[in-house]
Amino acid sequence: MYQALITTLLIFWYVVQAYFLGSCLYLISSAGIFLLFHNKIKRLFISREQAGYTPGSTAFVLLIPAHNEERLLPKLLASVQQLKYPAHRFRTVVIADNCTDKTVLMAKTAGVFCLERHTQRPSDKAQALRFAIEQLPVQAPFPAAVVCIIDADCVLDADYLLELDKMYSQPGAPPVVQSYRSVGNTFDSDVTVLDAAAEALRQWVQLGTRKWLGQNAFLFGLGCSMRATVFAELAALPLASLAEDKEWKVYLTAKNVRVGYCPTARLSYEVVTDAKAFRKQRNRWLAGYYRSLKTHGISMLLRGVKAGSPAQLDLAGDLLQPPRSILLLAAVVLGLLAFGFDQFALVSGWVWVGIIGAFGLYGALGLRLIRAQPRYYLLLFSCFKLMGAVVKSTIAIMLGRGVEAWDATRPESRKT
Repeated sequence: MYQALITTLLIFWYVVQAYFLGSCLYLISSAGIFLLFHNKIKRLFISREQAGYTPGSTAFVLLIPAHNEERLLPKLLASVQQLKYPAHRFRTVVIADNCTDKTVLMAKTAGVFCLERHTQRPSDKAQALRFAIEQLPVQAPFPAAVVCIIDADCVLDADYLLELDKMYSQPGAPPVVQSYRSVGNTFDSDVTVLDAAAEALRQWVQLGTRKWLGQNAFLFGLGCSMRATVFAELAALPLASLAEDKEWKVYLTAKNVRVGYCPTARLSYEVVTDAKAFRKQRNRWLAGYYRSLKTHGISMLLRGVKAGSPAQLDLAGDLLQPPRSILLLAAVVLGLLAFGFDQFALVSGWVWVGIIGAFGLYGALGLRLIRAQPRYYLLLFSCFKLMGAVVKSTIAIMLGRGVEAWDATRPESRKT
């Protein structure tokens, strides 16, 4: 009995090591491919003329869910007015969800259609989108429309719809497309710099590498677009968390629906500038992430193994991957244990040292992608403080104290 217990504990320990090792390699491998083939991958981000292309073949509906966004919404609507796309081929709809400020007035002043929603319970983005499709059939103005989900804190490039149109008008185009995102207020504070670097890594390294390899793209919430029929299916789904992008990707992958990436269709968005608002945003994201992991992670892995589906296995790797701060902390702890108790180590302690170094280079790559000045590289050392904060948030979530509410994270957006 005692020997069986020891064997079981050792197997569990090796599984834990394999889990964190695999998660680290899964994250770092895309960066390695990007560095090896970065010249070829970067060409994907350059807009090119298409022979015989005529703008306006795709009809668009821009859906803008907004909760108390009176400060930022006008910037987005001004960028919509500057779009270089036939005005009669797209429609803009603001979903004012439980707004107590001037969001509705701002939308109507800009001359766009505004749906007002008022509920007795806390709402979220997915509920606002479902309300929109119930109140305003997205196929109504255009039978074969593409729905673009744009958050109120975004600004669209003038060629945004043109570039999406180029992709959707191609034969065999994917029915779902994620566009390129960047942080608009990159250098407002240390918080925004780190946020911008993380976003650049998602766009250039993760999505850019996947596009070059011909793999499905991931969805990252704002900036995703899809055929109206697909959007109707997704909006009707019962979601397990506020991480609707991951929930949607699970559904699409299970249905073998392709998701493309259009790196030339660009938008920027504003991130919070202070640490308190960032912690609130991070806690909400972590709560949604862990709920999606618990609900879909293992089941997607088993489904992918059974079906032999690379797309499902790829998504399982993303769902099961812990936050980078947790991964770095695990690498440090497992490295120390490997040096102290090498007989129970799955890999040498030096492997973990190499992984820790790779994490540092990964962060430096993100800063280089946003063209950060040398002084900002010192922010990489703040990872140790961030690790403690993420661990604290994770423990709170596991104890059922996670925060999942679509609430204003910017003090400026609240009604005074």
